[in-house]
Amino acid sequence: MKTAREFVLPPLGAPHWLSSEDPPGGLLYLAWGRRHYGCNPIPLRLHHGWSYLAVMAGHPTFLWENRKQVLRTGDLVVAGPDLPYGWEDRAGASCELLVWAWSSAPSFENVVDKHVRWMRRGSLVSIEELRELHRMTRREIQDSDAHSPRILQSLHTLLDATFERAGGRDMDFAARNMQRLRLAEEWMRRHLEVRAPARALADYLAVSPMGLQRLFRGTVGLSPGEAFQQLKMREAALLLRRPGVSVKGIAYALGYHHPGDFTRAFAKFHGNIPSVVQENIKNPTKKRTASLAKKRRFPS
Repeated sequence: MKTAREFVLPPLGAPHWLSSEDPPGGLLYLAWGRRHYGCNPIPLRLHHGWSYLAVMAGHPTFLWENRKQVLRTGDLVVAGPDLPYGWEDRAGASCELLVWAWSSAPSFENVVDKHVRWMRRGSLVSIEELRELHRMTRREIQDSDAHSPRILQSLHTLLDATFERAGGRDMDFAARNMQRLRLAEEWMRRHLEVRAPARALADYLAVSPMGLQRLFRGTVGLSPGEAFQQLKMREAALLLRRPGVSVKGIAYALGYHHPGDFTRAFAKFHGNIPSVVQENIKNPTKKRTASLAKKRRFPS
């Protein structure tokens, strides 16, 4: 029996978009939001175009040919136009999907007409990237103009790269975090005068404030503020070695409104106040006596 080819539309009210006869930029279909495949399963069908499927929440069962696969959050699938597929789920369960359907094939290597490609290791970062790509695609449909076909074609290319990166793991999650951490450190060193850097740093790295916390806690075991403070204090120790530099000047250069605040922070980190450290650099023979005296006044 020949399998029908159609878009099985979701129940009334479930968010989706279906193109007209002339799909803009090759975009045929969009779907997003919650689905209840336990109550509304989709039987095996040949779908129009190439389907890009991203599981954002839940554990739906993907059907293709005579096989079934329970998917999980972060699983990504690309299904070709000659691959019959459908969905089912446990009774009462729900899932969240992002779906694109394009008339042209993806730019992945070794893609054939009858194809399903599993990419199981989508990270939290790639999931958020896919959410934003889907939002951008929907906005372009809603605010369509003469430029939209070209923009949608570019979004298709970007979607290909995002899917392939998430599945191929050209750079693993740990390496990606270390790269972001290096960028964060470079930014911090250029902005040592900033008093509360977390929001600006998160914006610079294009992550949420919570994502920034996870990055630092997971890689260096410190909060962004603690890591920033360490950089400040190490820079302060280097500046104290420069001739003609005053403690007050260093305090202001590092973003402190009052030199006393800088002195207390420096003593807490280094175990000695900056003026004594500066004096010890000039007169190393007095270092022990001066250091001990000041440590009693400013305990670490």
